[in-house]
Amino acid sequence: MKREDILVLKAKNRLDVNRSLIGIAFSIFIFIIALNSSLLKASIFLPIELTAAIPFLLTSIFARSKLAYAKRSEMWERFGNVTFLIGYSFLINAVVILLSSLIEWRLGMLFFAINIILPLIYSKIELIENSGKLKSRIMKDGFFIIILILGGVLPSLRVY
Repeated sequence: MKREDILVLKAKNRLDVNRSLIGIAFSIFIFIIALNSSLLKASIFLPIELTAAIPFLLTSIFARSKLAYAKRSEMWERFGNVTFLIGYSFLINAVVILLSSLIEWRLGMLFFAINIILPLIYSKIELIENSGKLKSRIMKDGFFIIILILGGVLPSLRVY
């Protein structure tokens, strides 16, 4: 398969994931507003992260759609990855905060733990396949974990 074909396929798959996540973010947002808008006042982090997730994921879609035909596709891929990671992290944080607020803080922490463990397993497998990606995986996983802790775990535990 040619490099251009791989980029087109990669861009299409990532666009599909982003579209699904935007749908989830909009759905959560609409359900909260329709059913119990006071939840948005329970934690300042919930409305901020939930509403910010949508434009970050949308921007990631725009950036990733350029992968197939951009002259400097690496730049667009990097930008798309960063905006996706932030938007996805914010969406995960919103769910952690909701689970912790509405059901049980332990359930929120379980959701958080699963969302940390599985990407770390993914990274381990990717490093087994290509050890040259170590720096990239440390940066991505570290950034992801920091956003989850600061924006999801600590607010859920009412540290701030």
